[in-house]
Amino acid sequence: MMFTLEEVKKAVGGKLVSTTGSVVFATSIEVSGVSTDTRTLVPGDLFIALKGENFDGNDYLAKAIGLGACAVITDDERRVPGNAVAVVVDDTVAALGLLANHYRFKIGCKVIAVTGSVGKTSTRNMITEVLKTGLKVHSTHANNNNEIGMSKTILSAPADSDVIVVEMGMRGAGQIAYLTKIARPDIAIITNVGYSHIGILGSKEAIMNAKMEICEGLTDGGIIAVNADDRKLFDHCVKELPINNLIAGIMAGSDDDLPCPIVISASDVEETGNGTAFGAVLRRMGERSEFPIRLSVGTYGPSYIRNALFAVFCAYMTGITKSPEVQKKIAEVIAERSAMDGRGAITETAKYMVMNDAYNASPESMSNAFLNFYKKAEGRRKVLALGGMLELGDAASGLHELTGKDCASYAFDRVFVTGENSDDFIRGAHMINMKLEIVKCKDTEEVKKRLEDYVRDGDALLFKASHSFGFEDVAKYFIAKGNA
Repeated sequence: MMFTLEEVKKAVGGKLVSTTGSVVFATSIEVSGVSTDTRTLVPGDLFIALKGENFDGNDYLAKAIGLGACAVITDDERRVPGNAVAVVVDDTVAALGLLANHYRFKIGCKVIAVTGSVGKTSTRNMITEVLKTGLKVHSTHANNNNEIGMSKTILSAPADSDVIVVEMGMRGAGQIAYLTKIARPDIAIITNVGYSHIGILGSKEAIMNAKMEICEGLTDGGIIAVNADDRKLFDHCVKELPINNLIAGIMAGSDDDLPCPIVISASDVEETGNGTAFGAVLRRMGERSEFPIRLSVGTYGPSYIRNALFAVFCAYMTGITKSPEVQKKIAEVIAERSAMDGRGAITETAKYMVMNDAYNASPESMSNAFLNFYKKAEGRRKVLALGGMLELGDAASGLHELTGKDCASYAFDRVFVTGENSDDFIRGAHMINMKLEIVKCKDTEEVKKRLEDYVRDGDALLFKASHSFGFEDVAKYFIAKGNA
């Protein structure tokens, strides 16, 4: 049993309504699960009728009851079906969040929340896998990082979870503030502040303020861990942090006596044939110690080191690093954790190498992809398929030009590019290197056809674009073709 219906009613501030024709005691109705979709509902679930642009959960109330739902939550008392018990609220999405918040404290686990312009999913996954070496961990699945997905993540956590790790996405100001007040994290993480969503928020300062909203929900004594290599972000956090919370700095660079009580930094960074090796140094309340095992990631560049250090930080804060056995497992997880498909995953086909980094794109993630691909593809002909970066608003032209300059600073062999800002990218690239071969394509399909004509055995291919360009499917096509 997760709740009694009386618990639910109080948590969401709703009104109990019964069409059963008999007296109903909400304390006697047991809720064993929460569902927002009748396709996955099981008997004993509480069904919450959410609304979207193209659906109304109230249309499925009778079906939910027929499938064995113990009760429903609705915003329309008139729609309560016969022989049902309902809790009526003003807003079912808000009720979902309130119920998630209630459950988060009821099971008494720690909550870690991750946000950032780039790398939040990779960091969330790394933290989850590292903490699983010593704890029972429940985490966000796929991209469920909005007001519905995050609440459902919390409500699906087993009651014996030690830690819930949630990801917080953002489409505009105020959204992370809403999410953090549901999750009430003990540890909040900001991976970075970049240009993603600048088309909505207008400036990096506004994006930074929106990311900092995550602190509004921190529990008393909670910790905000931030990318301290971005000193502007770190200084902003110091200035804005509530007085009853702590700040931790996470640095891929060296610790330069950062003015905060907790710092985790990389030491003795060394590029290897497969990626990057480094030490992890903890400075806590003036005392300095080093993680006893040297760490390694199968990628290049400081952002990937920081992902690992955020995970090591969470391991320290949850107390699992004291055991030598767990220390060894943590190092193994960090080394073995492969990039997720679409976020830099490398596939060696029978004919050529494919790096699929096409889940999404921003100037920062483009830069990371260029560096990592260039080093991974050493000794091969390097071929890039690039789409546009979306949601950049009035800054799109200048940022595509900047990305073109970044791309042209590497010795790539040919670039196939598409999107509204292709000309801006090409202009920027040719400012740096007029000899870089760039092929402008009208759409994703033309990129695919041109690549088929150009690619040969032994090449390395990078696919990178915002999600709506569909480059993930093109990358999968070439993986299959390479193994055919």
